[in-house]
Amino acid sequence: MKKGIDLRTARLRIRHFREADLKHCIQFRQQVFGLEEDETAAARWLKWTVDSYRELAQLGQPPYADYAVELSGTGAFIGSAGIVPTAAPWGALKGDASDDLLNPEVGLFWGIMPEYRRRGYASEAGQALVAFLFDELRIRQVVATTEHDNIASQRTMEKLGMRLYRNPGPEPAWLQVLGLLENPRASSE
Repeated sequence: MKKGIDLRTARLRIRHFREADLKHCIQFRQQVFGLEEDETAAARWLKWTVDSYRELAQLGQPPYADYAVELSGTGAFIGSAGIVPTAAPWGALKGDASDDLLNPEVGLFWGIMPEYRRRGYASEAGQALVAFLFDELRIRQVVATTEHDNIASQRTMEKLGMRLYRNPGPEPAWLQVLGLLENPRASSE
């Protein structure tokens, strides 16, 4: 596995979080996730995240983690994007209510600070991560999940070329809409 992520696009840099990012992490977790936590809790999360880069690389595992997203020109922190393990009940999403077994997949995550939204940064970061996953790690497919009412996230999924699946039932609550993108190389093999 590749040891680190330092991806660059025309406008963004996606990099490992550093301990010096604590202030940004606190603001991000409050403004994007609505978490009201003290500095100690955010510092614990940040240390775990920073340590996970090294530990997952040593184990030869995919770089499942959150990454800082910053503007290339200024270095301003604008959010986070990442690679996460995701388990989904594919059968249920495809209409077979009796098939509720979970299947693990490689998932994408993105969150942009409110003042930087509606500028295409989430889809730009997502495209960079998809290219990394397909080209460098040779992942067969990636997924992303969101809520029914998170239209912005669904639009980002569509911009990435994902097919959207809607959960016909109320459970699991965290999996209301799933985006799926297959590696083009997978269909040609």
